[in-house]
Amino acid sequence: MRSNRPVSLALTILATLDFLAQGALAIDFAFNQQSPNGQPLVSSFFGVPGTNATFDYVIIGGGTGGLAIATRLAQANLSVAVVEAGGFYEQDNSNLSVVPGYATYFTGSDYDNFQPLIDWGISTTVQAAPINRRLHYARGKTLGGSSARNYFLYQRPTIQSLEQWSSLVGDDSWNFANLLPYFKQSVDFTPPNATLYANSSNPQNLSSFTPNGGPVQVSFSRAVDPFGTWARLAFINASMPQIDGLSSGRLLGSAYAGLTIDPNNGQRSSSESSFLQSALNAHKAPIVYKNTLASKILFNGTTATGISAIAAGTFGTPSVNFTLTARKEVILSAGAFQSPQLLMLSGIGNCSYLATFKLPCLANLPGVGQNMWDHPIFGSAHAVNVNTASAGANNATVARQLVQTYLNTGGGPLSIFGPGYYGWEKLPEPYRSGLSNASKKALEAFPPDWPEIEWLPVSAYNGYNLNKQTADPRDGNNYATLNAALVAPLSRGTVKLASASALDLPIIDPAWLTHQADREIAVQSFKRQREIWAILVKLGVAHPEEAFPGPSVQTDEEILTWIGESLTTVYHAAGTAKMGLRNDSLAVVDHDAKVFGIHNLRVVDASAFPILPPGHPQSTVYAFSEKIAQQIIDKK
Repeated sequence: MRSNRPVSLALTILATLDFLAQGALAIDFAFNQQSPNGQPLVSSFFGVPGTNATFDYVIIGGGTGGLAIATRLAQANLSVAVVEAGGFYEQDNSNLSVVPGYATYFTGSDYDNFQPLIDWGISTTVQAAPINRRLHYARGKTLGGSSARNYFLYQRPTIQSLEQWSSLVGDDSWNFANLLPYFKQSVDFTPPNATLYANSSNPQNLSSFTPNGGPVQVSFSRAVDPFGTWARLAFINASMPQIDGLSSGRLLGSAYAGLTIDPNNGQRSSSESSFLQSALNAHKAPIVYKNTLASKILFNGTTATGISAIAAGTFGTPSVNFTLTARKEVILSAGAFQSPQLLMLSGIGNCSYLATFKLPCLANLPGVGQNMWDHPIFGSAHAVNVNTASAGANNATVARQLVQTYLNTGGGPLSIFGPGYYGWEKLPEPYRSGLSNASKKALEAFPPDWPEIEWLPVSAYNGYNLNKQTADPRDGNNYATLNAALVAPLSRGTVKLASASALDLPIIDPAWLTHQADREIAVQSFKRQREIWAILVKLGVAHPEEAFPGPSVQTDEEILTWIGESLTTVYHAAGTAKMGLRNDSLAVVDHDAKVFGIHNLRVVDASAFPILPPGHPQSTVYAFSEKIAQQIIDKK
């Protein structure tokens, strides 16, 4: 197996940075220290907290979009700084963020289920009935952002969803055909190994990718999950025919999804391990300020000129404050929660609301922090007749064997994230007849190719989703969960300020299931879940008894109550600083991601999505960043 170069490189970087920090004030970034072979030292690409510095571009957030756009701009010989609140997840979270089979650690909905070095520890407000509780909302606080915490799915939006996007922003460059080159640009795609699919098949449209893309690895890793092969048969039998992958602009049906996993070693491919590490290896990277928080965007009138930053002290050590100046632009890529928070703290938002925190108002944009989209998810479980994660939970010897297989080959169950096979559909009959006329009418807002439900099988027992590591009953059975995610949600949440300080986390209210149509489709999709389980029982892979929630849940009221108790999120928050036309009262940025009424400030992350396309936004964030980076480079 190939050595873990990104991890060893990251550790070397960290050790070097700790040493250099002793002489922080003496470092001159303009000098750009050289190694004997004439290349800049890797340590040259890390900023020193407390030292003011000037760059062409200052990017707030070293996550999925931030590192992608920063790397592209640096490769074009622009000077770029990236400010990231976290560090390297390879060090801060050991193997738990590197090995795909461990991805669910610290992602439970229990508000104590977080790891402070790589997660913000955000909890939602208490949600309205039927949820009636607050939930931990996992978010990446690390280089790589949520691409270092997510469940790996690489899947693109539908053609008509991006047609709606382009219509809302008045720019055809956002439609599927025009955005496709940017989707392709980020990805190094490895087709599936057909010899691994003895009991299944995995057709993929290879024209959806290019051999010249990269650096993000997209593959099917080095193993095939046994329950996934049965889920494939069940979905096909349930009228979700297999299609040729999920990256060609259509989703209705079912398919194996690409995963951001390096097939050479079975490790996570995040924006940090791909974009940043490749740039560091090429000695052409942005300057990274890790463990540093942007506290405010600075302005000269209505022109963004830089940021105020805080490097956190620890265990009684004071923090240090400093300024990073941008000659050309500030680019905000702090994500769907912190991007609107920082806009408001910097005087951009609803002026009346900002006044309640005694914040000045530079641009009255009421849409900041509004329009939050998200995908809620819930699932039922059965015991099954194939090995799942339960095998390792029940038997320590099996768990050790899985680890040894991974260490020896980079393969086995730990090298993948579960079944990998997903279904997509509009709610079919007879369940659709269970929706009210008002809900059916509301759902007409979504175009014909936009699914309403995504089916996500999991080779594990998730139960109430409080803690993914402790949920399994450990009773000797293997369990699997069939999840339904609402990917055409009509509920909209908010992001609000807790105070006038960036040190206080924003207040997050996803408002899940507050729209009648979402509640109704959730209830009907649970009934559809039971139909699909019945197919799995008939196929002989699932036990007939429902292990969770169990036969006591029958009426619509009982179903909705159980959904409220077990629901969690797929962590797809978006739209809180939405792109749109100037006459859209909720629009915050224009079609070029530039903030209305402000010069030299863009928002490039999922907060700027005008809509949340169906499915998983990782691919769209990368394409968004590639598109804006190219636009900047072309105008350089």
